[in-house]
Amino acid sequence: MDNPEVEWAAPRGAVALGLIGAVGLLAAVFLSTLDGPGRLLLGVAGVAVGAAAVFGLRARPRLAASDDALAVRGLLGTRVWPWPRVDAVRVVRLRRLGLPAAYLEIDARDDDGTERLLVLGRLELGADPVDVATDLQARRARAGRSAADVAGGGGADDAAEGEVAQYDGEDEGDDDPRGDPQSDDRA
Repeated sequence: MDNPEVEWAAPRGAVALGLIGAVGLLAAVFLSTLDGPGRLLLGVAGVAVGAAAVFGLRARPRLAASDDALAVRGLLGTRVWPWPRVDAVRVVRLRRLGLPAAYLEIDARDDDGTERLLVLGRLELGADPVDVATDLQARRARAGRSAADVAGGGGADDAAEGEVAQYDGEDEGDDDPRGDPQSDDRA
């Protein structure tokens, strides 16, 4: 994506705080009077916090979207999916350590048909996942409407947008009535 219209990334303050914390933890390894296992734990914590901060620096912006495509950046580069290859954008609400948390889930397909499930949290996005999902769903709907216009379906724009919104809100459960998470063996 050459010119993304909107981007989301971890807040710079959080990344800076992570780098400072990593330096502090690694300095404590050498300056503390802890025993060997204590120093090892401090060192592991320092490396983990430092790795998370470096990821926050390298993967900026973490998520970018235009009216044509969606891009997710990681350590090794950026992956781009045109909107027709994005199957769903939704928010999943969970409880983590007793606290409510929301995560953005994106189902996408690669060129070779491989399915991807992207899960992004508030810290990675630097914004509320519900707001990000709303923006992405609107862009996806516009991309679907543009494809319908090109195909000559200009009168079905409102219906197509409604289908996208309904699809994004549906729970895609397994068709198996027993609830077994097995793959479909149909030939």
